Amino acid sequence: MGPETLESSDRPLLDVIRRRGPLTVPEMAQALGVTATAIRNRLVRLVGSGLVERKTESVGRGRPRHTYTASAETHKRLGQNYADLALALWEELMQTVQDRKLRRLLFQRVTDRLADLYRAQLTGDHWEGRLVQLGTILHDRGIEAEVVYQEGQDFPVLLQYSCPYFELAEVDDAVCALERKMFEKALGQAMRLASCRLDGDRACQFEAKPGSLPTRPPAQAG
Repeated sequence: MGPETLESSDRPLLDVIRRRGPLTVPEMAQALGVTATAIRNRLVRLVGSGLVERKTESVGRGRPRHTYTASAETHKRLGQNYADLALALWEELMQTVQDRKLRRLLFQRVTDRLADLYRAQLTGDHWEGRLVQLGTILHDRGIEAEVVYQEGQDFPVLLQYSCPYFELAEVDDAVCALERKMFEKALGQAMRLASCRLDGDRACQFEAKPGSLPTRPPAQAG
C-alpha cells in the first residue's frame, strides 16, 4: 500500500499530536479549537492509514481512556527533506569530481543501486509486464505515473506526471539520463525518454528504444 495523501486539515492535527502527544480527543479539540466530532472524523482516517496510533488505558472503574500518538511513519514523512542533501551530493558528484572515469563509475554505481531497489520488486521475464509493475510501484511511492498503450504504438509506455527528482533535474538534466538507465536495468529493456516535463511536456514519457524490439506481425482477420 502506498503513502496516503494528507488532507489540508490533517497537518495541524498531526503537528499537535507530534508535539504534545499522547493526547485525548478532548485535549486535541481544545488545542485546535474545533469540535470533538471533527477530531474523531480525522482520527479515523489517520489511524486507518497508520499515521496515528491509538492506545487504550484503563482508568479505575470508569470507561477506558483513549490516547493518540504519532506513528514512526508520520515522523518520517513529515520530517524528511532529502532534496537539499541530494542536490548537494549530486553537485559534488557531477561538478567536484574532475576525473571523468571516476565520475562515470560513480554514476554507474548510483544507477545500479537505484535499479536494484526496483528490480527486487519486479517479477516475470517479459519487460512489458515488468513495466506495468514498475508503474504501480512508482504510483505507490507517491509518484504520479501510469502505463498505457497509445494509439499507433505496439508497446506500452510509462507516463510520469510528477518528477521524483524535480529540484535536481532543474539544476542538471543529466538526472533524467540516470533515471532512464535505472529503468533500463530494472526492466532488462533499452528505453528512451520520448518527452520530458522539463521541456514543457505534460509528462515524462519512457518507451522502448526504437530498433531494440522486433516488429510485431499485424493481427490477422478472424
